[in-house]
Amino acid sequence: MNLVTDPIPQLLRQIAIPASIGMFFNTMYYLVDNFYAGMLSSTALAGISLAAPIIFMGVAVSIGIGQGTNALVGNALGANNQQGAEKFGGHALSFAWLSAIIIGALLYLLLPSIFQLMSAEGDYIEDATQYLSIMLPSLGFMAHGMAANGILNSQGDTTSLRNSLFVAFIANIILDPLFMFGFGWGVYGLAAATATTQLASTIYLTMKVKQSKLSNSLSVKNMKPNWFYYRALITQSVPASTNMLFIAIGSLIITAAVARFGEDAVAGLGIALRIEQLILLPTIGINIAVLSLVSVNFGAKHFIRLHDASHTSIKVGASLMVAGGILLFSFAEPLVSIFTSNPAVIAIGVSYLHVEAIILPAYVLSFVAGAALQGMKKPLIPMYFNILRQIILPFTFIAIAIHYLNTGLMGVWVSIALATWLSASLQYWHMRQKIKRLI
Repeated sequence: MNLVTDPIPQLLRQIAIPASIGMFFNTMYYLVDNFYAGMLSSTALAGISLAAPIIFMGVAVSIGIGQGTNALVGNALGANNQQGAEKFGGHALSFAWLSAIIIGALLYLLLPSIFQLMSAEGDYIEDATQYLSIMLPSLGFMAHGMAANGILNSQGDTTSLRNSLFVAFIANIILDPLFMFGFGWGVYGLAAATATTQLASTIYLTMKVKQSKLSNSLSVKNMKPNWFYYRALITQSVPASTNMLFIAIGSLIITAAVARFGEDAVAGLGIALRIEQLILLPTIGINIAVLSLVSVNFGAKHFIRLHDASHTSIKVGASLMVAGGILLFSFAEPLVSIFTSNPAVIAIGVSYLHVEAIILPAYVLSFVAGAALQGMKKPLIPMYFNILRQIILPFTFIAIAIHYLNTGLMGVWVSIALATWLSASLQYWHMRQKIKRLI
């Protein structure tokens, strides 16, 4: 495909659909891990749950590197700078390994302090440590895979990641019980299965890069550390990685507010969030498509196509989320009932999803605007808006709702809606102004 000349709607379908399907299998991948950990013991399940936010820190860095790679390589390709694209691609791969090694080592050394900060105590700490002793050293596989995928995304290829995630999902179903129960490795087996599938995915994505027009990215010359390219990668990647961490902090703020209303409220929110993740999968694909399209066309100085890409993406994404919101509102109760039979938990989950159905289109505005701005090499702006959406506005509105208006849980849900719509609208307006100035 040609990201500079092919019709925008066609490119959106070609890029976004495989990416969304891939993210679906990625979500299912971790559900399989939870399922088998629960079969091993409740302690093992608690252990990998405790390890999840620690792994997320490493994953956040890898995702940021992948997005930064997509933007920089795409800009170079758009400017017909083949050599520059290869150099950014190669340096992204070596930078990914260097970052993963440093982050993995730091997290492992700080594990006791992190567990203490999380107020974790009991037998499940040992299970978490066993799991992390394999997962943290294998962060390099994931980081390399994300950088390789960034190179492929810059060329419009999201099919390769979809294929690797599908195969990894199937392999995980087989390897988890084989390593855990067949070999008797327990929690170590769970981590080993994940590390093995990640290694296989990384090899596959590297082979796809080798077969692409940016195959020279894999040369030793292009991967040899150079501060000029590393600095550019840091500038693009750190804000994107920070965005992921802000999402985690925002979730903690909301969870802390909901926890005031009891265990059932937390359980209801947790179930509703899992359902919400599945509904939002199409927007993730659109987000990847916009970043790829904007980065290449920005480099080519085809600024009108930036407007067309963002405008078409928002129309398509908003239409999907309106339809998804109607379905979510209509079938909230049976969806939540799949996960629990507790009437109180069901009622709370349904109340959240009813409000969430109104928020869904706002996520499209936020994701598309953020991807477009990053593609235009303005990664700090989405980060600032993310701070507003995830932390400042929710904290302010929830505090007012709970402490001054005594609105109960519904006040928390409405606060999230107000924060999301307000910040998303501002970010969308800012993006439009930037593109208008370019045109």
